[in-house]
Amino acid sequence: MLSDVFGTVSDDFLVNHNGAVITNYWPNWDLANMACVLATGIFCDDKAQVARAVDYFKNGEGLGAVKQAIPVVHDDGLAEWLEAGRDQGHALLGVGLMGTFCEMAWNQRIDLYGYDDNRFLKGAQYVAKRAMGGQVAYTENTRAKGAINGWSGRETASQAAGVDPNMTRPIWAMIANHCTKRRGLDASYVTRIAAKAAPEGGGGDYGPTAAASTNWASARWRSRGTRRLGQRRRRPRPRPRRQARVRTRAPTRGPAPARRRAARRPPRAPPRARRADAVTTWPRPAPPNSWPGAPPAASRPSRVACSCCAAATTARAAAPTADARPTQRPRNLAGR
Repeated sequence: MLSDVFGTVSDDFLVNHNGAVITNYWPNWDLANMACVLATGIFCDDKAQVARAVDYFKNGEGLGAVKQAIPVVHDDGLAEWLEAGRDQGHALLGVGLMGTFCEMAWNQRIDLYGYDDNRFLKGAQYVAKRAMGGQVAYTENTRAKGAINGWSGRETASQAAGVDPNMTRPIWAMIANHCTKRRGLDASYVTRIAAKAAPEGGGGDYGPTAAASTNWASARWRSRGTRRLGQRRRRPRPRPRRQARVRTRAPTRGPAPARRRAARRPPRAPPRARRADAVTTWPRPAPPNSWPGAPPAASRPSRVACSCCAAATTARAAAPTADARPTQRPRNLAGR
């Protein structure tokens, strides 16, 4: 859908401009459609579409091409931004759109930030200085507008439009990071206005007329996982599903499961009756023949239980047997 719907419409605009004169639209119209074509080509791995967007940036006839949007370069390191003669809001929007375009190309290893001796950086420096209330030069320019074979007209901008130093947009952090951190270039005005705008928010944080400016580009340069053209997408790891607890409840009616199982069991046999004359005895150990300090064999007690096990009686032990071991010490059965 991206390639067949959005990419096709943006491609057609860059070629035909809705049947209007090619300079009828200000640079921001071209820049928005250029960004759409480039993003669609990257996402769909369409190298031809990416090449068309990059070629239009360098050699396009519309005002969105870098040499048309930034027509004049001064010796002091600043370059005039065409829409600075329109108003401050559109000049800031143009810097954000072109910065987004250059950042997407940079992630595909195409350096458009530094194209034509850092032309975009010089234009961004110009807009940043003007946005902070500084004085900048502006060359008078005239553009044709109207429809082909229809109405026509011309519009002239002779000076830079007025500015409000309190107006800002979330567009500067990404550009300042590239110029100072990646390339080590001097970007004093961009760095100052980026620090003034930090931390950057969304379009709704800058008034009702700033909805077109978003902070996704400023957060984009912070991420490391950038997929380049032709690189396979990594499938996200599936998250484990939590197993729902299965609670078993006893039925509300009828006997409990344990009672139902007990009802199906066969009846147990009655316990066997104990014999009344049963006598439980413990074997008497064979006492030794003699050991130092041992009492006579006849006086050593032996424990015998009666038939009802209710009490224990003490009986005299019998005479020692012949196989008794003389070295074994007898156990004290009387204390058990």
